[in-house]
Amino acid sequence: MNALLILDKPQGLSSHSAVHRVRKITGEDRVGHAGTLDPMATGVLLVLLDSAVRLSEYIVDQDKKYRATVQLGSETDTYDATGRVVATQDGTRSPHEILDALRSFVGKQDQIPPAHSAIQIQGKRAYKMARAGVRMEMQPRAVEFFSINNVEIDGARVSFDVHCSKGTYIRSLAHDLGAKLDTVAHLAALRRTASGIFTIESALTLERLADAVAANTLATLLLPMDAIVPQFDRIHLQAAQARAVRNGQFIAVPHDLTTSLVCAYDERDEFFAILERSADSQLKPHKVLK
Repeated sequence: MNALLILDKPQGLSSHSAVHRVRKITGEDRVGHAGTLDPMATGVLLVLLDSAVRLSEYIVDQDKKYRATVQLGSETDTYDATGRVVATQDGTRSPHEILDALRSFVGKQDQIPPAHSAIQIQGKRAYKMARAGVRMEMQPRAVEFFSINNVEIDGARVSFDVHCSKGTYIRSLAHDLGAKLDTVAHLAALRRTASGIFTIESALTLERLADAVAANTLATLLLPMDAIVPQFDRIHLQAAQARAVRNGQFIAVPHDLTTSLVCAYDERDEFFAILERSADSQLKPHKVLK
C-alpha cells in the first residue's frame, strides 16, 4: 500500500492521533503525515502509507489554503478557541476597517509564532514550556500571505479564505488582526482546504476510509506515490538498469532530463526510486523505495 491518502481530519484529533487512527483502520504499520494540523482544525492532512513515508520531505514545504474564522474582542493564551481567555475588549469594528486590516497582511512579512506551538526552543517544545509557565521570546519567521479573500463579517466574527506559505500560523494572524484593529482576537475555527495541489474535494473522512477498507475499495481512493513528486522528470528503465539501481549502482543520464532529481520506473512501469544526477553526468540512487 505505497500511496498518498488525503485525509479530512476531524476536529479534536491531533495529527499524530489521526495517523494512529489511519494505521488502525488500514492495518498498515508504516504511516506518517506531512504538514501538521492543530487538533482544533479540520481538513486536509496528507497521510503517507508504507514507502511513501520516505517522500514526506518533498511535500512538507508546500503552500496551504484555509478557511478561517476570527473572533474579535477576546484573546486566549493559545490564540485559538482551545485556550483560556486572558483579555477582552470591544471587538466591534466597521466592515471597512476590517477589510483594510486584512488586506494589509497580504505579502511577505515576519510573523511571531504563538508560544503554544511545536517550535523547538533550546531543545524543548515551546508549548510545553508555555504550559509550565515559562516566559520565552518567540523569534519571528518569514512568511507570505498570497491572498486573503471571500471575507464574511458577522458582528465581531470574521471569516475569510487565506492562501499562505508553509510554516504560517493562522492563530498568529488572528492575534495580529486584533492588534491591527486596536483590540484583541483569537482564532475561533479553522479548516485547511488545500495543501499544495491536494484539495479538500479529494479528501476522505475517517468514516469513509473505514467503509472503503471494509468494501475492499480503498486502492481506488488512494493516490500513487509519484503524485507526491510531480515536479521531477520521469525515466523508464529496462530490467537490467532497474536491477543496477536497486544494487546501488550508477546509470547513464538521458539527454532530455531537466531536473536534478528524477523519478525512476522499472520494466513493469512501477515507480520504485528517485535518482540524483551526479557531477560526472550519471544518475545515482537517491531513494530506492521498493
